[in-house]
Amino acid sequence: MVRLKQGRFVEAENLFLQARAQAPGEALLAFNVGRALAGQGRATDAIAAFRAALSLRPDFPEALYEMGSLLHQRGQLAEAEAAFRRILQRAPGHAPAGLMLGNVLIAAGRPAEAEAPLRAGLETAREPGLKAVLHNNLGLSLRRQRRDADALDQYDSARALNPALPDIDLHRAEALQNLKRYDEALAVFEGAIAREPRNPALHQYYNDLLYRLDRKDDFLTSYDRAPPTRDLQLAKAWFLASDKRGEEAHAIYSRLLQADSNDRIAAAGAANTLTMMKRHDEAMQAFETLLARQDGDSELIGSAAEAALLAGRPMRAVTLCEQGLALDPTDQMCLAAMSTAFRLMEDERDEVLNGYDTLVQSVDLDPPEGFSDMASFNAALNTYLDDLHPQTREFLNQSLRGGTQTPDQLFGAGHDLIGRLQARIDQAVTRYIAGLKEDARHPFLSRRARGFRYTGSWSSRLRDCGFHVNHIHPQGWISSCFYIAVPDAVHDQQGRQGWIKFGEPSLDVALKNPVRRAIQPAPGRLVLFPSYMWHGTIPFRDSAARTTIAFDLVPQTR
Repeated sequence: MVRLKQGRFVEAENLFLQARAQAPGEALLAFNVGRALAGQGRATDAIAAFRAALSLRPDFPEALYEMGSLLHQRGQLAEAEAAFRRILQRAPGHAPAGLMLGNVLIAAGRPAEAEAPLRAGLETAREPGLKAVLHNNLGLSLRRQRRDADALDQYDSARALNPALPDIDLHRAEALQNLKRYDEALAVFEGAIAREPRNPALHQYYNDLLYRLDRKDDFLTSYDRAPPTRDLQLAKAWFLASDKRGEEAHAIYSRLLQADSNDRIAAAGAANTLTMMKRHDEAMQAFETLLARQDGDSELIGSAAEAALLAGRPMRAVTLCEQGLALDPTDQMCLAAMSTAFRLMEDERDEVLNGYDTLVQSVDLDPPEGFSDMASFNAALNTYLDDLHPQTREFLNQSLRGGTQTPDQLFGAGHDLIGRLQARIDQAVTRYIAGLKEDARHPFLSRRARGFRYTGSWSSRLRDCGFHVNHIHPQGWISSCFYIAVPDAVHDQQGRQGWIKFGEPSLDVALKNPVRRAIQPAPGRLVLFPSYMWHGTIPFRDSAARTTIAFDLVPQTR
């Protein structure tokens, strides 16, 4: 135990293993082996040791707790949930287990279910630090349900107990933004930055809000007032690049490289900004130099492939994409870049990969339960979404221009109308997947599975002249668009205003007939397509808004 407390985990493991050899039926020794393994970062072995302890003593709460915590960290949420529920079955007042169960449920996209164990934990917790975290995480659960005023009360209670609680000011500012109290949110950020001027997250979210409020005079000035740390300089460069201010971003990356020529993140940023400035040959040289030193990064390879396409080297782009896909066969950026390369080479493999006529499908959903027609349902849903959409411009790193997008996840937040729609979407997605052909060699079809889970869900609202730039969804397998309200302009069959289009990349490359397919929006219509497929919308002129819900999903095999 002394070695364990000293953090000398390898020595502790060896001593506990020796003791366990003498007493193999002692659960406490198996548990301590697990603690020593966890201290070494050997999570798989530690979980096995905790399971061994539980096989000897099934009602061992400490082993369940430590095992559940590791499972949570590894994203094995169902098993983590089961572990914490076992503790609470035996000890309903176990506040730490209630806290962890709430955390797991929030991570699983079930914030409404997380509320009960977090509230139960607050009833029994006595230690102020634990109570502060419970208040904070209850606030997270409530905010994910868009009960923002209640969430703010919980954050204030947490802050009163522990003003130094990590990220508490971020959470308070997010709730204030959802309540459309933007000046108060800015004040929270400014106070927090004054206390923690080196905190990158505070600067990031503060400047993100300034951008959305169009406060151009204040945007990015917090970085100039703060110590010029590497993390803050990288963050400012990211904002500049995202705002299409490539030369300014490149200057920052260059200064960082002068300080450390081995700074891989700065080198990748410099290469990307060279691409942005249309210095394509220099960008390719920079990427090739980077890849010679670091070729195991599929994201870097995807960026290099885009640079190769812009430099007029589609064959090199294909080679790079093949390398990236060897590292990660599901890399959506590499698949998108490869499809663009195929099109530039007039290679029929583009059609095989994208299946514009078969993999892009639209269906008009039946009215959700409790509604006789889709029009009345969409009217009610549109009214609900009015409160969720911010009164600002779009986020800097989003695809839409001239509109707004809701924060957080829509699915699983506990709202009745969203839940009814999701039930209809679940049915449509299940039919779509069931109709896919089996092809073990195809990067989309090979992922076909019975189950699926949503990795993101949000609403977008475009106004007059609004559109989505061409983009892909890197975190998905199947992506989507469900139409709630559309302007009359979508009936323009010639101009196809407001239609969703497929095949046209975001890259400035010369393609014959860049748009391979376009689908007319209609209220109640759901469009499904591979996440790696380039898609965007055609701008429209109309006083009425175009409101949608979109989501990404991935296969779930168990």
